[in-house]
Amino acid sequence: MARKTVIMRVTGMVQGVGFRYTTKHLAYKLNISGIVKNLEDGSVEIQAIAEEDDLEKFIEAVKKGPSPAARIGEVYIYKDAPVEERKTFDIEY
Repeated sequence: MARKTVIMRVTGMVQGVGFRYTTKHLAYKLNISGIVKNLEDGSVEIQAIAEEDDLEKFIEAVKKGPSPAARIGEVYIYKDAPVEERKTFDIEY
């Protein structure tokens, strides 16, 4: 099965609530590689690469909010986006 890519921008109360750390843990469980980082506008960007089934599970979990303290506003999803190939899922600062 071919690996797919996605870039997501998540708005709402997603900074300062453990969102990046819980997203990294979720990515690890689903064999996702990529990055998660805070953006200056208060949103979070996720770039992910994985097998299609795992990627869909990841997207659905992010929509629900991997951090219990987070309050998800909108999740903008750009499938088949250009994402740098990685072996791990990292938090960028």
